[in-house]
Amino acid sequence: MAHSVFILDCAKDDYREIRKYFKRKFGVAVLASSEQQYKETLRDIGEFPYAGFVPDEAVKLGLQGIRERLVGQTRVVYEVGAQDVYVHMFVSTRRDFMTMLTDRLLKGE
Repeated sequence: MAHSVFILDCAKDDYREIRKYFKRKFGVAVLASSEQQYKETLRDIGEFPYAGFVPDEAVKLGLQGIRERLVGQTRVVYEVGAQDVYVHMFVSTRRDFMTMLTDRLLKGE
């Protein structure tokens, strides 16, 4: 049974920033290709949510049900529930993931 995938508002903000960056840096064609990869990954997360790996940072913080997948150089960080998946973050592999994760947790997003 497929899980429903929900993208949280904070993750939508992350994605908007990624889109702006791709459009500015690489152009519309690369942006379209990138968006297709994100759509396919999100669809795959819904079908096989446990196929993602558990980030070391989530283990260190004792967070349960957190997984991630890579799309290019972007980590798609999500939480697996009984029937739903919640995407919490889209974060570049070049950014300090622990700092971003801690900031999100402290903000309560």
